[in-house]
Amino acid sequence: MVLEDVLEEHLDEAAFRWLQWERALEAPDFTLLDVASQEAQLAAHLHGLVLGGAEAAESLLWPALDSGEATRITAAAYVLLGQGHVQALLDFMAGGAPEARAAVRRAVELSAAPNLGEHLLPLLKREDVSLRAHLLEALAFRYEAPPDLLAEYFLHDEPQARMAALRASSPLREDTVRHLLPRLLESEHPGIRAAAMEAGLASGARMAWEACRQAVRACNAHSHQAMVLLALFGTDADTALLVDMLEGRDMRPHVLWALGFSGRLGAMEACLALLEDPLVARLAGEAFSAMTGLQLEGLHALPPGERPEGAPLPPELQEDLDADLVPKPEDDLPWPCIGAVRYWWKEARPRFHAERRYLNGQLLEGPVLLEALTHGPMRRRHVLARELAIRGKGQHRIPTRAFSPRQRAALAQARVACEQLRLFPLERTLR
Repeated sequence: MVLEDVLEEHLDEAAFRWLQWERALEAPDFTLLDVASQEAQLAAHLHGLVLGGAEAAESLLWPALDSGEATRITAAAYVLLGQGHVQALLDFMAGGAPEARAAVRRAVELSAAPNLGEHLLPLLKREDVSLRAHLLEALAFRYEAPPDLLAEYFLHDEPQARMAALRASSPLREDTVRHLLPRLLESEHPGIRAAAMEAGLASGARMAWEACRQAVRACNAHSHQAMVLLALFGTDADTALLVDMLEGRDMRPHVLWALGFSGRLGAMEACLALLEDPLVARLAGEAFSAMTGLQLEGLHALPPGERPEGAPLPPELQEDLDADLVPKPEDDLPWPCIGAVRYWWKEARPRFHAERRYLNGQLLEGPVLLEALTHGPMRRRHVLARELAIRGKGQHRIPTRAFSPRQRAALAQARVACEQLRLFPLERTLR
């Protein structure tokens, strides 16, 4: 009985720690080192369940798969994989509910179980479209999907499968660029179109860049990801286009997120101006900080608990019964102290020059990008990793949602390439 209580506590803690870890991957105030510390706590509870052996599997882990709690399912599935129950767990995934499938897939993505990819491939022959999409996502995440297999899914009926195949396939083969990319760039699904743009850019296809610009100008659901790409790879004129879009209040949060990756002087000054808008002040401050290197803390941030006049109340204090109470990453951003930030900018402004890109106050070059991927905020690393992957034509991918040892191994492999990386506007290299 004592052992059963201990195992139950390990599972409860593992589910909680897993949730905290997933949230940390999107946090603006966590670095990879912070995440690694959380992983250590999670690993301790997972190891305790592994040591529980068959008793833990039968009494706790298999029943947990029917709990309906995503992180509990993921934690239990991860341990079962580690105990060698690979085929049985994949059989469960094949027959499970959609929510359970997604949770098990996350465990499969992260598991170090040997030869796991070999067990996944035969299941792709099943008729279940949703199952195949989940399996393909897992294989792509693990970098174990054969290129010919990925190509089969470029026009698959399931959008999830198409996006996974496109993200994992860059650069695309020349015949794919000629015959399939135009169709994919015209997809009505925003996620498919965005994935096609990224794959096309990594392949050097000018049509992908033109599709990106057109999507931004359209100012609709297809614009959000395209704005980020325009900021990453465009010119001063492209940044100016994004700055003009700040006039539309509904688009401001998306535009500010994109502008923070442009690193250009015009974007810095646009973000500075919006520090006075309490609806987007924290997002503007985050973008300004990411470009200029000014840390919004101490004198440059409002004291904890203090909010500017006109700022919306936290969801838990709102009277709206339909308010979303789930914490968002931006909820942890600091409120800028406008006067102090403006004073700092008056002194710092001469250090920044037009037609240059900056990251954390430094001229953006390969080593600076690698430094940000190694020590920067988790929330922003996902986009920076996409820039590295696209500029490197898919050769260097940092799995920013994997456990930290895998991420660090990928960063180490990319170090030499980043020394030579030149981050000029991408259209110079497109054909």
